[in-house]
Amino acid sequence: ICDPKLKILNVCARFPGSSHDSFIWNNSNAHTFMVNLHERGHRSFFLLGDSGYPLRSYLLTPCNDAVPDSPEDRYNIAQRRIRSIIERCNGVLKLRFRCLLKHRMLHYSPEKSSKIINAATVLHNMCIDANLPNVVEEPGDLDLDFGMYEADINLHMLQGRNPLNEGRRQRNYIIRTRFQ
Repeated sequence: ICDPKLKILNVCARFPGSSHDSFIWNNSNAHTFMVNLHERGHRSFFLLGDSGYPLRSYLLTPCNDAVPDSPEDRYNIAQRRIRSIIERCNGVLKLRFRCLLKHRMLHYSPEKSSKIINAATVLHNMCIDANLPNVVEEPGDLDLDFGMYEADINLHMLQGRNPLNEGRRQRNYIIRTRFQ
């Protein structure tokens, strides 16, 4: 999770790189925080995710099969534009710390790799705070993998609530009030 200035606000580096994004999300402190925030009635806070994440009232994903120039399409365009910030942030982080690039895997234990990723995140944020320029990309440097995966079943589904419907209501409200 990052802000518009590419400062990383939350990282979860506890799982191997082959883990699905939705699995990491469902097991992250940020997920628990967002669930608790919404359960306490603070429903004006949400994050944006790609279609590899489950739609929830606190995690908004794109609309499937949006008709061109419809409110849903305008929402998707805005959502994609904002989501590109995290992709740019990941790219800048990997250029600053090239050991994080896809083909330069960290050949350490998961625990040590996690510490390296967390340290790189802290140093990246220090670079942002110090207004240091981003590293210039060289041809062939970035081979980023922003793969999309099927979302895992959320435990709330099993507890009688329907968080997917809650997410649809939240997303539809935003589309109705901001993209008509």
